[in-house]
Amino acid sequence: MKNRLNALRYGAYSIELLLLFTAQATPGLVPEIFGAKPVLLLSAALTISAFESSMPAMIFGLVCGILCDFSSTGALGFFSLLITAACYAQASLLKNFMVRNFLNSIFICFCACVVIIGLYFVFFYIFPGFGGVGYYFVNHYLSRIIYTFVCCIPLYFLNMLLFKQIRAKQ
Repeated sequence: MKNRLNALRYGAYSIELLLLFTAQATPGLVPEIFGAKPVLLLSAALTISAFESSMPAMIFGLVCGILCDFSSTGALGFFSLLITAACYAQASLLKNFMVRNFLNSIFICFCACVVIIGLYFVFFYIFPGFGGVGYYFVNHYLSRIIYTFVCCIPLYFLNMLLFKQIRAKQ
Protein backbone atom coordinates (compact mmCIF):
# COMPACT_ATOMS: atom_id res chain seq x y z
CA MET A 1 0.00 0.00 0.00
CA LYS A 2 2.82 2.39 0.89
CA ASN A 3 4.59 1.79 -2.43
CA ARG A 4 1.37 2.47 -4.37
CA LEU A 5 0.84 5.76 -2.57
CA ASN A 6 4.45 6.78 -3.21
CA ALA A 7 4.01 5.91 -6.89
CA LEU A 8 0.79 7.96 -6.95
CA ARG A 9 2.56 10.95 -5.38
CA TYR A 10 5.52 10.68 -7.76
CA GLY A 11 3.11 10.32 -10.67
CA ALA A 12 1.30 13.49 -9.60
CA TYR A 13 4.64 15.32 -9.41
CA SER A 14 5.54 14.03 -12.88
CA ILE A 15 2.27 15.28 -14.36
CA GLU A 16 2.88 18.64 -12.70
CA LEU A 17 6.36 18.80 -14.26
CA LEU A 18 5.06 17.93 -17.72
CA LEU A 19 2.38 20.63 -17.48
CA LEU A 20 4.91 23.20 -16.29
CA PHE A 21 7.38 22.21 -19.02
CA THR A 22 4.65 22.66 -21.61
CA ALA A 23 3.73 26.05 -20.14
CA GLN A 24 7.37 27.13 -20.01
CA ALA A 25 8.20 25.99 -23.54
CA THR A 26 5.06 27.28 -25.27
CA PRO A 27 5.59 30.82 -26.58
CA GLY A 28 3.10 33.34 -25.25
CA LEU A 29 1.47 31.02 -22.71
CA VAL A 30 3.26 32.43 -19.66
CA PRO A 31 3.33 36.22 -19.79
CA GLU A 32 6.66 37.99 -19.78
CA ILE A 33 7.28 40.56 -17.08
CA PHE A 34 9.97 43.12 -17.90
CA GLY A 35 11.17 40.96 -20.77
CA ALA A 36 11.63 37.78 -18.74
CA LYS A 37 9.77 34.52 -18.29
CA PRO A 38 10.07 32.43 -15.14
CA VAL A 39 11.92 29.14 -14.96
CA LEU A 40 8.86 27.21 -13.80
CA LEU A 41 10.67 23.88 -13.63
CA LEU A 42 13.20 25.34 -11.20
CA SER A 43 10.36 26.50 -8.96
CA ALA A 44 8.70 23.09 -9.16
CA ALA A 45 11.88 21.15 -8.40
CA LEU A 46 12.68 23.30 -5.40
CA THR A 47 9.19 23.07 -3.94
CA ILE A 48 9.06 19.30 -4.45
CA SER A 49 12.39 18.94 -2.65
CA ALA A 50 10.94 20.87 0.30
CA PHE A 51 8.77 17.84 1.09
CA GLU A 52 10.71 14.82 -0.14
CA SER A 53 13.82 13.10 1.12
CA SER A 54 17.18 13.53 -0.60
CA MET A 55 16.95 10.81 -3.25
CA PRO A 56 13.51 11.69 -4.70
CA ALA A 57 14.45 15.38 -4.50
CA MET A 58 17.60 14.72 -6.52
CA ILE A 59 15.72 12.64 -9.09
CA PHE A 60 13.07 15.30 -9.63
CA GLY A 61 15.78 17.96 -9.69
CA LEU A 62 17.63 16.04 -12.37
CA VAL A 63 14.47 15.59 -14.45
CA CYS A 64 13.65 19.29 -14.17
CA GLY A 65 17.24 20.19 -15.01
CA ILE A 66 17.23 18.01 -18.12
CA LEU A 67 13.96 19.55 -19.27
CA CYS A 68 15.34 23.05 -18.63
CA ASP A 69 18.49 22.19 -20.57
CA PHE A 70 16.43 21.09 -23.55
CA SER A 71 14.42 24.30 -23.54
CA SER A 72 17.30 26.74 -22.93
CA THR A 73 20.00 28.03 -25.22
CA GLY A 74 22.84 27.30 -22.79
CA ALA A 75 25.09 24.29 -22.51
CA LEU A 76 23.47 20.92 -22.06
CA GLY A 77 23.93 19.81 -18.46
CA PHE A 78 24.13 23.25 -16.85
CA PHE A 79 20.66 23.23 -15.32
CA SER A 80 20.80 19.48 -14.68
CA LEU A 81 23.82 19.80 -12.46
CA LEU A 82 22.77 22.94 -10.60
CA ILE A 83 19.12 22.07 -10.00
CA THR A 84 20.02 18.56 -8.84
CA ALA A 85 22.56 19.97 -6.38
CA ALA A 86 20.11 22.63 -5.16
CA CYS A 87 17.36 20.07 -4.60
CA TYR A 88 19.71 17.77 -2.71
CA ALA A 89 20.94 20.67 -0.57
CA GLN A 90 17.41 21.82 0.21
CA ALA A 91 16.15 18.35 1.11
CA SER A 92 19.19 17.70 3.31
CA LEU A 93 19.03 21.08 5.02
CA LEU A 94 15.33 20.77 5.77
CA LYS A 95 15.72 17.22 7.01
CA ASN A 96 18.84 17.58 9.14
CA PHE A 97 19.44 21.20 10.13
CA MET A 98 16.32 23.32 9.74
CA VAL A 99 12.67 23.13 10.66
CA ARG A 100 10.60 22.13 7.65
CA ASN A 101 8.21 25.07 7.30
CA PHE A 102 7.08 27.61 4.73
CA LEU A 103 9.56 30.37 5.58
CA ASN A 104 12.64 28.16 5.58
CA SER A 105 11.61 26.46 2.36
CA ILE A 106 10.88 29.72 0.59
CA PHE A 107 14.14 31.24 1.83
CA ILE A 108 16.09 28.32 0.37
CA CYS A 109 14.07 28.62 -2.86
CA PHE A 110 14.98 32.30 -3.11
CA CYS A 111 18.69 31.61 -2.53
CA ALA A 112 18.67 28.82 -5.11
CA CYS A 113 16.90 31.00 -7.69
CA VAL A 114 19.46 33.77 -7.21
CA VAL A 115 22.43 31.39 -7.45
CA ILE A 116 21.22 29.30 -10.40
CA ILE A 117 19.90 32.13 -12.57
CA GLY A 118 22.82 34.34 -11.54
CA LEU A 119 25.32 31.67 -12.61
CA TYR A 120 23.46 31.25 -15.88
CA PHE A 121 23.89 35.00 -16.46
CA VAL A 122 27.59 34.84 -15.59
CA PHE A 123 28.39 31.83 -17.79
CA PHE A 124 26.25 32.69 -20.80
CA TYR A 125 26.29 36.49 -20.84
CA ILE A 126 29.34 37.82 -19.01
CA PHE A 127 31.96 35.20 -20.00
CA PRO A 128 31.17 35.42 -23.74
CA GLY A 129 31.85 39.16 -23.47
CA PHE A 130 28.53 40.74 -24.35
CA GLY A 131 28.21 44.48 -23.71
CA GLY A 132 25.75 46.27 -21.46
CA VAL A 133 26.02 43.72 -18.69
CA GLY A 134 24.48 45.85 -15.95
CA TYR A 135 21.57 46.99 -18.09
CA TYR A 136 20.83 43.45 -19.29
CA PHE A 137 21.00 42.00 -15.77
CA VAL A 138 18.67 44.59 -14.27
CA ASN A 139 16.18 44.56 -17.15
CA HIS A 140 16.06 40.82 -17.86
CA TYR A 141 17.71 38.58 -15.29
CA LEU A 142 16.66 40.35 -12.11
CA SER A 143 13.03 40.15 -13.19
CA ARG A 144 13.54 36.46 -14.11
CA ILE A 145 14.89 35.77 -10.60
CA ILE A 146 11.97 37.54 -8.93
CA TYR A 147 9.38 36.01 -11.25
CA THR A 148 10.75 32.49 -10.69
CA PHE A 149 10.79 33.04 -6.94
CA VAL A 150 7.21 34.32 -6.90
CA CYS A 151 6.14 31.19 -8.79
CA CYS A 152 7.64 29.12 -5.95
CA ILE A 153 4.93 30.30 -3.55
CA PRO A 154 1.82 28.81 -5.24
CA LEU A 155 3.80 25.71 -6.27
CA TYR A 156 4.87 25.23 -2.66
CA PHE A 157 1.25 25.09 -1.55
CA LEU A 158 0.28 22.82 -4.44
CA ASN A 159 3.05 20.36 -3.62
CA MET A 160 2.29 20.58 0.09
CA LEU A 161 -1.31 19.64 -0.70
CA LEU A 162 -0.19 16.71 -2.87
CA PHE A 163 2.28 15.52 -0.27
CA LYS A 164 -0.06 15.79 2.71
CA GLN A 165 -3.12 14.32 1.00
CA ILE A 166 -1.30 11.26 -0.20
CA ARG A 167 0.85 10.94 2.94
CA ALA A 168 -2.26 11.07 5.15
CA LYS A 169 -3.53 7.84 3.54
CA GLN A 170 -0.37 5.92 4.47
